Amino acid sequence: MPGSVLGDGHEYLTLLGRVSVLYLLLAIFVYYFSVLIYAFRWKLILGGIGKDVPFLELVKSILASIFMNNVTPMSRSGGEVLRIAWISRKGKIPVGLSAMSVVYERILETIPVFVLFLVGMLYFSSIPGLLFVLGVLGIALVWIRWEDFVRISLRVFRTSVSYEEMERIVSLKRCHNVTLGGILLSSAIWILDVLRLKLITLAFGLHLSISILVVVSIANLLLGLVALTPGGVGIIEGGLVGTLAYFGLPLAMAVSVTLLERFVSYVLSTVVGFFVLVTSGGREIWRALKSP
Repeated sequence: MPGSVLGDGHEYLTLLGRVSVLYLLLAIFVYYFSVLIYAFRWKLILGGIGKDVPFLELVKSILASIFMNNVTPMSRSGGEVLRIAWISRKGKIPVGLSAMSVVYERILETIPVFVLFLVGMLYFSSIPGLLFVLGVLGIALVWIRWEDFVRISLRVFRTSVSYEEMERIVSLKRCHNVTLGGILLSSAIWILDVLRLKLITLAFGLHLSISILVVVSIANLLLGLVALTPGGVGIIEGGLVGTLAYFGLPLAMAVSVTLLERFVSYVLSTVVGFFVLVTSGGREIWRALKSP
């Protein structure tokens, strides 16, 4: 056993040593380009409720929130709270409006994620009818009962808004340019996520189909949502290795691809996010959140 483990370790190092630097750099570029799209989507939504926040400040808050997501248990448990507080303080926006702008982001994001999920399910089944119906009903229910959903969300965030602020939040649904733009930008983000995975696999000389990469992307998302460890460490890696191995990749290759993907989406993003946090006043905001 020890010999086989050492042999596997040597094989991983050999595979990682053959990685195409060009594809790796492109994968990193795609990751941070998606961060810019995140910020642009958020700016669009904030504009829909009459708030203008500098684009750079939005980018900083998102980068810092990625660091917080990576070091706190459960996906987005710390990051979303941090960026709500960041924009509320630096953009002088009521917490309720900031919180609902983030909630609205997530609602719009469910549409492309749901489509990706269906595409992934088509790999296993040609008739994912029940999942499709349930997903459509869920999205429709939120949309029809938007005002009730807003009130429930405000209770979850333990915040209150004035009548005028509530009207702004409810009116978001009627801003068709914001809604359509947000859905298109959300779709672009997930397309870039699949593209990043494609570039990482190409760095090893692999040519996986788009349907497989969509399944891997969805697996990555679901594993992050259910993981209890900070940043999903251990759980996401194990799940991705298992998913890639299921699609026929040798174990050493599956591990190597997972390590490279996590280097881009976890290690590098944690370092960059920490730098932004400590150089842009994020520590004071986080301390204020933790104080009674």
